[in-house]
Amino acid sequence: MNNSEEKAVYKLNVSFGRMGDLSGLFVAKKNHVKLLLEHKLEVYFGEVLGKHSEIYGEIEESDMSLVSDSIDVIDVVEKHKLETGFNPFEYSITNSEREDFEDLTILEVVEILERESIS
Repeated sequence: MNNSEEKAVYKLNVSFGRMGDLSGLFVAKKNHVKLLLEHKLEVYFGEVLGKHSEIYGEIEESDMSLVSDSIDVIDVVEKHKLETGFNPFEYSITNSEREDFEDLTILEVVEILERESIS
């Protein structure tokens, strides 16, 4: 299986009530999304909705939707740099029970979890 078959285009739309919403369109590996959701990883977005907003929380299945796993669609999004908005994999993990996850991005954490599940 090549890398493109493992990837998909996802849409993120998370509501933080009166504070506002975060949305994004991005390409990610399907397994990484599965691990993010299964492990209930808490994403720290920072002050993205204004000074002192401190936005963080678990990404739930209802917050993300699969747009397409077509290789053609993935290629167009990547080739033309159509990813936009917030990609949870680019942000830090917070409130993790594992010390070795401190100061890591969500992408780094799911890559560790992926390796551990293979071993």
